[in-house]
Amino acid sequence: MKLTFWGFIQIAVLSISAVVQADELFEVPTRPGVTVRTSIIVPDKPKAVAVLFAGSHGTIKIRVDGTIASQGNFLIAARQQFAKRQVIAVAIDAPSDQIRDYGNMQYGFRESSDHVTDIGLVIAALKQRFQLPVWLVGTSRGTTSVAYAASKLQKNKPHGIVLTSSMNVDSRKGGNLLRMELAKIVVPALVVHHKDDGCRVTTFLGAEQITRRLVNAPVKKLMAFEGGKTVSDPCGPKAHHGYLGQRGKVVKEIVAWMLAHQ
Repeated sequence: MKLTFWGFIQIAVLSISAVVQADELFEVPTRPGVTVRTSIIVPDKPKAVAVLFAGSHGTIKIRVDGTIASQGNFLIAARQQFAKRQVIAVAIDAPSDQIRDYGNMQYGFRESSDHVTDIGLVIAALKQRFQLPVWLVGTSRGTTSVAYAASKLQKNKPHGIVLTSSMNVDSRKGGNLLRMELAKIVVPALVVHHKDDGCRVTTFLGAEQITRRLVNAPVKKLMAFEGGKTVSDPCGPKAHHGYLGQRGKVVKEIVAWMLAHQ
């Protein structure tokens, strides 16, 4: 069949629209007077949901139209990569009572019962809406939120967890996964780490120790990466810590593992 120029353009637009979706605000009421904003990208024919937890202070400033003001974090920047692979990408913001001055989630809140409550109710809302397995995916200090919630939730558990560039050294801001009861995590667990991560609180040796301590996860794996590049702060997104230069590859392998263990 011969196509006109405009026919080719139409096919290209349809092809792109099947992958590139707009950000959508999805707000969940949690504790009294508290809400948690998420920004969702829903692809065609989704197979799973990934709740993406940023590192550092955890605040990404989701606007009322669902767009995100702070998109530098590895997982937040790569959320379209999840959607391209038929996974609903849910970027989660700090709860409304933690957002002021970019939040204080890194000073204990990530390991609190309030945070666990918020995460459980977000999981419940997403399961009700999409009727799909819900995974928690964290990077850097986001892994503190994911691992702690997975070890504490009795109901509304995630289907599985993914820990990228995990916290594994003590610091004044807390969050060391090796201080947690990792044996209480009873869902599939993927540990992702760059062998040359130069951040002092996210060592590759620590990632190996975390994987060994996930003794009750029904399936677990340490997925190691090499290559890419580092151009700035070794604990920032533009470094091996944030998989700079190979994010598409990293997300592709994460999603393949997730979907293989549903």
